[in-house]
Amino acid sequence: MKKRFWKWSASSALIAALLLAGPVPAPHVGAPFAVFTQVASAEDAPAVPKLDVQSESALLMDAATGQILWAKDEHAKRYPASVTKIMTMLLAYEAVAKGEKQLTDIVPISKSAYGVEGSSVWLDPKEKWTLQDMIEFIAIPSANDACVAVAEFVGGSEEGFVARMNAKAKELGMKDTHFTDSNGLHQPEHYTSANDIAIMARELINKYPHVLETTKIKSKMIREGKFKLENTNHVLGNFAGMDGLKTGFTDEAGYCLTGTAVRDGFRLISVQLKAPNDLARVNDTKKILDFGYANFKQEAVVKKGEAAAELAPVEDGVETEIEAVAEQDLNVAVPKNGGALEKKAVFTAVTAPVAKDQVVGQLQVVQNGTVISSVNLLAKQDVEEASWMRLAFRGIGDFFSGIFSGIGNFFSDLF
Repeated sequence: MKKRFWKWSASSALIAALLLAGPVPAPHVGAPFAVFTQVASAEDAPAVPKLDVQSESALLMDAATGQILWAKDEHAKRYPASVTKIMTMLLAYEAVAKGEKQLTDIVPISKSAYGVEGSSVWLDPKEKWTLQDMIEFIAIPSANDACVAVAEFVGGSEEGFVARMNAKAKELGMKDTHFTDSNGLHQPEHYTSANDIAIMARELINKYPHVLETTKIKSKMIREGKFKLENTNHVLGNFAGMDGLKTGFTDEAGYCLTGTAVRDGFRLISVQLKAPNDLARVNDTKKILDFGYANFKQEAVVKKGEAAAELAPVEDGVETEIEAVAEQDLNVAVPKNGGALEKKAVFTAVTAPVAKDQVVGQLQVVQNGTVISSVNLLAKQDVEEASWMRLAFRGIGDFFSGIFSGIGNFFSDLF
């Protein structure tokens, strides 16, 4: 009789617990949550030296991460002149990558291309030049006529191409930019900023690095040796590692140059806008890049397969938490004399089943409160979906755990 009573009592308690518990509690599925791990202290870290340039706007960027290492009035809207042609080359290469065009395609030369003003290679509609030839004409002597020919070839018309330019700028997050032509000839509504130029330069360099084989050419003979292409970038050959990227000049824009150099695998991008003369833009570009290599170094912060400090949450799984590992190596630019870096694991709640190598969050590198780069975090194992019975008893456990925790806190507060 007593045995039956205790059995009945235990069953009643289980049923009551299930009813009181209500819906089975689930892991947090709201905003992603973060876990910080300090990897370098900011305390007493020496400041990076100041840099003075004549150009009205300027910027230094780590090409690998997009991290801005130094800037001067980088969001001010400026006329870019022929620095515009970075976007023109980017869209030409993109058309090739999409299979729309080939570098060996012959580019028609229209009357509008033939008659464009400014720097030119004097294209003749009777000539036969490939898309690769046109890119060389744009990159080396900064030919406006080649830009119009490429714009018409890729976009159907220069207007159609400009629409692509503005769409690409929006896609890349270039918020200070509006294009009205393919070559940068002055128009009041054609403008950008040092920040936006660095964004599109980085996109071009990282997606189509072969462009640097063209932009580093100092001179080249064409038309059976009768016409010489001279590169307008006078920093080439005067700075170790310099291999691009594009100059610009109009009376309204002043002297502009977006440069890039690489040393020991560490690539930097410099931007300077509205220098008073060519010597100033050359000196400013060299000064900015020198500053970068003198004060910053590339540091491996995350290794491929490195585990995050905390476990990633899994909803409705046999396991409720699993280890998450970095998808790839991650290098960032840090001050040589010390600086503040943190690793921040940001997990996105996922629901079982989970497959091994599924993305479950990001491991971010944070400096002074700003995320400077990140790498995906991957599930280290498969996770099967839990049965309803397992979830039910897990809910019961969570319910009673909450009750006893509350009681403990109550008596703790009393005494």
